[in-house]
Amino acid sequence: MNHLKYHYLLCLYLAAGLSAFGQSPPVDLIDLSLGDLLNAKIIRSQSNQMTPASLDASSVASAPGHFESNRFHFSLSYIDVKFETYKDGSDDLSTSDVLWSGAGSGEVRTDDNFPVVPTKIYQQAMQFKGAYDISEEFSFSLSIPFIRQETEHISSVPGFSDFIIVSEGLGDIEAAISWLTWSNHHNSLLFSLGLSIPTGSIDEKGRTPRDATQDTQLPYTMQLGSGTYDIKPSIAYTGKTGAWNYGAGLNLTLRTAENSRDYRLGNVYQGSIWTRYELAEWIQPSFRINGIVWDRISGQDDEITVPGAFPYPAAVTNPDYFGGTKLLAQFGLRLRDPNGWLKNSFLELEAGAPFYQKLNGPQPSENWRFSASLVLNF
Repeated sequence: MNHLKYHYLLCLYLAAGLSAFGQSPPVDLIDLSLGDLLNAKIIRSQSNQMTPASLDASSVASAPGHFESNRFHFSLSYIDVKFETYKDGSDDLSTSDVLWSGAGSGEVRTDDNFPVVPTKIYQQAMQFKGAYDISEEFSFSLSIPFIRQETEHISSVPGFSDFIIVSEGLGDIEAAISWLTWSNHHNSLLFSLGLSIPTGSIDEKGRTPRDATQDTQLPYTMQLGSGTYDIKPSIAYTGKTGAWNYGAGLNLTLRTAENSRDYRLGNVYQGSIWTRYELAEWIQPSFRINGIVWDRISGQDDEITVPGAFPYPAAVTNPDYFGGTKLLAQFGLRLRDPNGWLKNSFLELEAGAPFYQKLNGPQPSENWRFSASLVLNF
């Protein structure tokens, strides 16, 4: 008689997720790259003759792994993303194309040039995630992110020719339930439903050209949270043939309402396909492509605008200059010790860059990203 046994995998979702965005609030970095990074996935074997090396697992954007069943799972993940240069649609722009030189220069001010221009943007996120298996089909997870963003600027405003703004702190905490809706020896289908809780600040302030004497409200890109309860459903298929693992997934972030500052971040829609090869028990290279569409910001934070015919001092203060479409390619390595005391755990590294971007701009565009995650099963 066959015995049922279930197996957990805490898998990387580093991209992009999706991580593939033009400049967006760092809360979206978490939503797409880390927020769904390590959802607990319950895997059942329907044959007691199956060995750990023959079991498959499910993840939204990462391939299966082979680990023994454990009730508790923990992960620590890091992601680093750099934005530089600009795009308007699919056209490349330089910072000089976006910078307005000032009233005395003779250059005409338009809706597409600005007295303040972010030149380099660095977003980092560290996330702790814990998961617990409720039953063979269901698991619960909790994600706690910490976010840091540093932005270098140039400006035509006297006294602010170049300056740096930093914001950092707790992001939006997410709770999720995962349900293994179907599986057999080589295929599985998983559905997850997450709720993002607005614990990240949307009231970050700093010294900007709007007021040289005191800190003022920072733009959307420097805030640490969405300010709204966000619903995040996802569905994923995974399969296995020989040494190859493969799959596809769909992941959504749906905002529920305007926040207390009278705006709502855009919804995010992501699809991904991936493959992973079991080169050896201790190393598995992978390749993934993510496609992302995300919407403009609705509403407006009036505290980051200025009086006059041109209310937006920088592109990142204009709600219409957010959103777009992007494709990102990422290469990864999963490393583990199959015989040591950490045989049920692994380290995963991933790096990638966008190969197509069409942004509602002018908008800062992504150059590259790197991520790492350590997953521990107990």
